[in-house]
Amino acid sequence: MEGSLTCTLAIESSCDDLSCAVLSNDGADDGNGIKILSNIVYSQDYIHSAYGGVVPELASRNHIKTSIPVLRAALSKAGIKLRDIDFISATAGPGLAGSLLVGLMTAKTLSYALKKPFARINHIEGHIFSPFLETQEEFPFIALVISGGHSHIYIVKSHTSILLLGKTRDDACGEAFDKISNYLNYGYPGGRIVDEMAGKGDKKAFNFSLPMKHSGNLDFSFSGLKTQAINIINKLGGPGKLKEETVYNLFASYREAIAGILLKKVLSACKITGVKTIVVSGGVSANSRIRSLFNEILPENGIKPVFPSQGLSTDNAAMIGYVGFFKDKIDPVKDKEGFCNINADPSWEL
Repeated sequence: MEGSLTCTLAIESSCDDLSCAVLSNDGADDGNGIKILSNIVYSQDYIHSAYGGVVPELASRNHIKTSIPVLRAALSKAGIKLRDIDFISATAGPGLAGSLLVGLMTAKTLSYALKKPFARINHIEGHIFSPFLETQEEFPFIALVISGGHSHIYIVKSHTSILLLGKTRDDACGEAFDKISNYLNYGYPGGRIVDEMAGKGDKKAFNFSLPMKHSGNLDFSFSGLKTQAINIINKLGGPGKLKEETVYNLFASYREAIAGILLKKVLSACKITGVKTIVVSGGVSANSRIRSLFNEILPENGIKPVFPSQGLSTDNAAMIGYVGFFKDKIDPVKDKEGFCNINADPSWEL
């Protein structure tokens, strides 16, 4: 690791993807001075697609099988040995309990055996800061985290000042995409499928009402939108009875409604707070219409949108490692009690 000041190993296993990454802080004056040396992601989509969603027990079992091969691949690509690692970071929550435990215990074992400091990281926090692996940080900013399990809005004033402004009251927007894809038997993960098919449709073909449009707060609700779509499908004959063009139009209109309410809420957040930078992250931030709509409308309102690249939108360990650089770390040798008490927290909220 000649020429670098600090090197971290990070592990992310909050759901069905398992990822290991190696990052270095080379002390560069430009950017944030943090480089991704490797970021290996093992996806289980091919396993869970048969069930229309993530099966927690299968996810954790496969994490056990793949954790060491993924770790070895990350170290190999980075061109380093375990002895070169200065500290270790891992996701401790939120997420699936079994999945979290596999990655967390792997990281803690390495930390203890190597006598290297350890940092527990919140998964959502990783998403919030993920774009800054590629671009300069700008505080304060509004963070919109959208994924299969989260639809949250935060105001972020620093690495340690993150305040929740609003969140979904039922389904997350990613879940809304997954469920409508499954209902029409197009498979999982639904977000990618709906986005691709929606590109062939007319976004004005169906009129979806925007949920909680006039709520007066920054919360979301996507369950009713899903119900609207299912009712339309059933009126048209039900799953398997719709023409291909109708499905394209339905998905395009459905995607437009989700993008529209997300845009309205972040515009409201900017108006309330006076903040003029929006970070959009999480798996659903890869959605092409959300990106194009935000990049079109936000600048017209004097607001700067910031997205991670496609590869850093979904769950990955690089974002966990990035946050680790700014966290207090526990030394397993000096603070054995504190280290032993680190556990997975499936419901860990920022």
